[in-house]
Amino acid sequence: MIKNYLKTTLRHLWRNRLFTVLNVLGLAIGISACWIVYRMVDYELSFDKAHPDAERVYQIVGRFKADGQESGFGGVPLPLAPTLTEGISGVELVVPIYNQYIETLTVPAMEGLPEKKVEGPQVVATQSSYFDLVPHRWLAGSKLTALDAPDKVVLTESRATEYFPGLKPENIIGKTLMYDTVVRTITGVIADLDYPSSFEEKEFIAVPATEWTSDNWIGSNSDHIVFVKVVQGGSIRPIVDFATETRLEFAGEAQREYGFEAWFDAVPLTEKHFAAEYATGSRSASMNTLYGLMGISFFLLVLACINYVNLSTAQMPQRAREIGIRKTLGGTPRALIGNFLVETSAIAVVALLLAIPLTSLFMAVFPEFIPEGLGDFKNHTGLALFLLTLLAAITLAAGLYPAWLITKVQTVKVLKGQGGKMIVGARLNFRKALIVFQFVIAQAFIVSALIIGQQLNYTLDKDLGFTHDAVVNIPMPYRSDQGADIDPFIYKRTLTQRPEIAGIALGHEPLNNNHFGTDLRYTADTGEVRVNMPRKYIDADYLGLYQMELLAGTNIQQTDTLRDIVINDAARKAFGFKTPQAAVGQILTLQNKQYPIVGVIADFHQKDLHVQIEPIALVTSNRRSNLQTFHIKLPADRSQWKKAFAVMEQEWKTIYPNAPFDYRFNDERIKGLYESEYRMAKLVRLATGVTVLVSCLGLFGLATLTAFQRTKEIGIRKVLGATVTGIVGLLSKDFVKLVFIAIAIASPIAWWAMNKWLEDFAYRIDIQWWMFAVAGLAAVAIALLTVSWQAIRAAVANPVESLRDE
Repeated sequence: MIKNYLKTTLRHLWRNRLFTVLNVLGLAIGISACWIVYRMVDYELSFDKAHPDAERVYQIVGRFKADGQESGFGGVPLPLAPTLTEGISGVELVVPIYNQYIETLTVPAMEGLPEKKVEGPQVVATQSSYFDLVPHRWLAGSKLTALDAPDKVVLTESRATEYFPGLKPENIIGKTLMYDTVVRTITGVIADLDYPSSFEEKEFIAVPATEWTSDNWIGSNSDHIVFVKVVQGGSIRPIVDFATETRLEFAGEAQREYGFEAWFDAVPLTEKHFAAEYATGSRSASMNTLYGLMGISFFLLVLACINYVNLSTAQMPQRAREIGIRKTLGGTPRALIGNFLVETSAIAVVALLLAIPLTSLFMAVFPEFIPEGLGDFKNHTGLALFLLTLLAAITLAAGLYPAWLITKVQTVKVLKGQGGKMIVGARLNFRKALIVFQFVIAQAFIVSALIIGQQLNYTLDKDLGFTHDAVVNIPMPYRSDQGADIDPFIYKRTLTQRPEIAGIALGHEPLNNNHFGTDLRYTADTGEVRVNMPRKYIDADYLGLYQMELLAGTNIQQTDTLRDIVINDAARKAFGFKTPQAAVGQILTLQNKQYPIVGVIADFHQKDLHVQIEPIALVTSNRRSNLQTFHIKLPADRSQWKKAFAVMEQEWKTIYPNAPFDYRFNDERIKGLYESEYRMAKLVRLATGVTVLVSCLGLFGLATLTAFQRTKEIGIRKVLGATVTGIVGLLSKDFVKLVFIAIAIASPIAWWAMNKWLEDFAYRIDIQWWMFAVAGLAAVAIALLTVSWQAIRAAVANPVESLRDE
């Protein structure tokens, strides 16, 4: 019987090649989307799940509250690790992980290999407890002695292979590496973890004595994180409370002076991968993002199944005679349903085969959507079970309704040729509802893509309070071997003398999301006013280059040390000065020193448009470590830019011969602040295109069914004088009605979703009626183009053919 099912299935699919291709294409898109999202979700959820005793491992993190706002931070004070190691019971392991700043690592020359230099290697300082916590397999060396001296280093196998290609782990032991000027001996090589883990370190040295003996409880640094493993059956809460009490003992007075609260908390290792607030530079994931991706893939699969239902039922009248004969010859409903489900499963299998190259193509074309490390993650058993379950679900979801409809064929009417009455319950209402549902999803995506695009254009076109066109940013060298000790004003003075350069200034970037905050205090008649605000270092030409408006007072004066302050209008209001002029000359206290306000500038955006404009203080310095960046204004005539860049590079190589000439346009850098939003916009546009394509396939099937069922009506109308245009309009208007219904349903849904998304922006566009009108017109136009081919084909058909049997 199965063999007979397969033969009839293949014969039917080949006879209806167009519908077969449409069905396979729609399902392949849905399967491919589910396949990709499953791999991403499976990978992200697998992080740290294979870690031994993961439920007993926690990262100690900091919590802070200032000005009524609470925040978290993954970095901790240096004294925390030694305090937990020595001061409380219930702790099985304390593992400090401190990132180390290394400018250059040198791998000595070996036989057949030259000396190798690695710029900025990622090195962490830790203790032997790290290897008790993280189950690395030791390939060479011993974890008991590998880090018992400051001149020892342990490498993972991948890092050892990078430094010493071709050598076995046991042959690497004893070799040396130079970290800047410090020589260390390799005393251990460990295997890389074979599962996704938050512990991504590859190069280990011992914790320096200066860091282990520090008594600074006030400062926290993202380079310093601490993990704790509690004893079996123990609780993390007493440990966290003890750490908080100890911090208050040593830093409580400073916290009260600066007006903030600080305490410790703990993040379970099983949740760390999704705790972006405490990521401290490591990659994290977002469950909301995964839910969104799962939603998109689910809708695409549902749309593909709806297409299959519509296209299958569209062919039902053509198959009615075959079905009637089968029933006459004794075919039972169960046999007919089984035969159709075999057809559905065969198409699903072919769609799965097509989904393989589609999946690979997507991952190659859109690598920005693929999590780092996904390519190395393998879970063949889980993937196979998922795909088998997906095929079964598609077979049932897409095949049951058409299969049930087959059993409703009235054999007598079929064999009499009464095609319009041959299927009981074959009304179009259900299929029309499916089409409406498809276009509701498509319309929501179209509106979303349009609004997201408008908001991103707004972020680039909005007046930011400073001129950023034709400005190039060049970071100052920060490494000693690249000229970090060279006075940056030498390069500035050199370019100032060149006519090809319109201007140059030094200082922090005017707009970025960094926050170098500080407390400034003003003693008023009513008491002390304390304002925490970011501080930016600039030089005397900075305001002029960016054309920042000076509301009162004078520009800042270039000095070796901080002597005066320029504030923005938001800071003026925060301190309570009635006018910009009233603020000039007032004295602010910064770190127990007093400085006069010499100027007040108009507000400008220091951070992206997600954040309200904040108070800010601009101060001056001559130190490279404070100024950080060269800001170079290019000529207004773009044809002169090539000469300007040539001059900039020539002088750079003269002054900084060992540093790369790495520049970036200010506009590009500002656009980069919205990288996640642009990635989201790209994903929404892609989903919109796929959703519209899949929806149009279903609409095409419904148009085919309608044209077939109204063949004789169209023939009679043509005999009575109806024009081709009139018939096309007759057939198209019903579909346009469906699209208008979908627009009416989708518009409030899209408005609500986009309004929620825009709430994350402090400065945003207003959602306007024309956005929905444009999206609606686009949907109507797409629908008309989809059905017009079938409508025109039916309208130009010879009425003699359709009326011959009457």
